[in-house]
Amino acid sequence: MTAAFLPFSQTLSRGRPARALVAFGRGGERSFADLEARVAGLAGAVEAVGRGRWLLHSVSSYAAAVGLLALAQAGCVAVLVPNLGPATLRRLRRGAAGAILDPGPGGEALGALPRLAPLEARAAPRRPWRALDREAPLAELLTSGTSGAPRRVAKAARHLEDEVAALEARLGAGLPRSARIFASASHQHIYGLLFRVLWPLAAGRPFESETLLHAEELLPRMAEVPDCALVTTPVHLRRLAAGDGLRRVRGSCRAVFCSGGPLEAETAKAVAARLDRAPLEILGSTETGGVALRQRTRDGESWLPLPGVACAVTREGLLAVTSPFASVGRRAGGGARRFVLGDRAELAQDGSFRLLGRADRVVKVGEKRLSLPEMERALEAHPWVAEAALVARGRGRDERVHAVLVPSAPGSAALEARGRRAFTRALASHLAERFDRVLLPRAWRTARELPRDAQGKLSQGALAALLARAPRAAGAARAGREPEVLAERRGAGRLERRLRVPADLAWLDGHFEGLPLVAGVVQLRWVLEAARELLGGPPRPRRLEGLKFPELLRPGQELTLTLELSPAGDRLHFELAESGRVFACGQARLAAPGEGAP
Repeated sequence: MTAAFLPFSQTLSRGRPARALVAFGRGGERSFADLEARVAGLAGAVEAVGRGRWLLHSVSSYAAAVGLLALAQAGCVAVLVPNLGPATLRRLRRGAAGAILDPGPGGEALGALPRLAPLEARAAPRRPWRALDREAPLAELLTSGTSGAPRRVAKAARHLEDEVAALEARLGAGLPRSARIFASASHQHIYGLLFRVLWPLAAGRPFESETLLHAEELLPRMAEVPDCALVTTPVHLRRLAAGDGLRRVRGSCRAVFCSGGPLEAETAKAVAARLDRAPLEILGSTETGGVALRQRTRDGESWLPLPGVACAVTREGLLAVTSPFASVGRRAGGGARRFVLGDRAELAQDGSFRLLGRADRVVKVGEKRLSLPEMERALEAHPWVAEAALVARGRGRDERVHAVLVPSAPGSAALEARGRRAFTRALASHLAERFDRVLLPRAWRTARELPRDAQGKLSQGALAALLARAPRAAGAARAGREPEVLAERRGAGRLERRLRVPADLAWLDGHFEGLPLVAGVVQLRWVLEAARELLGGPPRPRRLEGLKFPELLRPGQELTLTLELSPAGDRLHFELAESGRVFACGQARLAAPGEGAP
């Protein structure tokens, strides 16, 4: 029997059969009866503390759904916290009535703010569920902050549930109601919230509770089910498309949704070749919600507005969106608002449009105007460059462009053979064919990956930090006691750091003549330094368990250091490994806050 479509405001008041599957994951399957019981218990706990604005963050999309529904039933507003950084929590706790967070460390910056765990409230009897007021504030989301400080954007229930209904009308026919939804996009941001939680809840499609980032873990799970879909970001999809693993899910994957930034044409083509279907790209923003879709095998470079959305181009060439899903902007009648995005666009007669780059990334250098995206595309057209990101630094007449590059395989070979100076001179000469020399980058840095957030978006602050520390990354690390950090990726409770062991690492002295090795104690030092950043403070291990050093770690070796915090926050698993070779692994039992560590 086909599941009924339930608007978010009526998810509980209309309900589903008790045994209907809502979510699945490592912790087992979650039924609608389980959802009701947990929402009732948490709503009661929230009401006992008090109504108002509540911070909400969980690594589990199921727990986030429980938290959002409980807060809505209690008449509260959920503030979706993008990360658990101390500065973020200190900023958002002002004026909050409480916080719903996973148990364990990570919320120390909340101070005395009442804190509840989303799945640990005592189960309560089924309560009389009320249909939510569609116009009442439901949630606050934060913009990504890629072009400035993050801003809060309020959403009523209608903004979210009406967009979900439009998604089902536009895309639901190609996605069976039995399809299981897997995701790598964060549900703490609007795209992930809509596509991996609210849309599946409304349509009755089960969704994966965990965020699976690694192809080795994600693809086998997708291959186990007859029908599924993937909600992902450009950076994650690029990694999946780089291998051949997507062919394993060719028969079961009915759709790949991608948003959070520009998707390269090469990646879209590679996905289409492996799955026999191109990814569906979604354009939108926190302020407007979803704006338009495209599938390049069918639509080319043009974007087609979602049902109910009208797009125009202002006299300045910017994309103006009039939408019932927008909660910010000038009122345009009928519940819609008009909001002008920072994207330059070209409108076609049929209402579709093409994007021409960000207007807020046009800078003035030496009295000449430069579109940073245009120069980035020119760099990426060179065979030595896989990705490029430009940052304008300085002010007024002193403003100059700095470049961060991810070399391609031929680029890495050229960098090694010719040296950094010749490498950057060649790229500057390539740019000089199209750009005035005063516009060329004054500083060049290389990295294994560009720094991105959970949505796959670049942050100007992260790029600036990379530029600030890059000059000493190779030289100083080689001369000192630390490994070279080639790349880093973070998620909730997880950190992956790509490292290289320098040939002249100071710790190699005396270990051993003719066979230099990195001692186990040094590897543990690197683990604890990474743990300091993951936990937001010095780790306090009570004891180490299962400690092993199966393989010898030699100078010149590249490897990945992985840290993963347990859901309870009391254990930290670590591994230093490369291509199946494990150099160190184990776990640290952590002292609880206020408990003395031995």
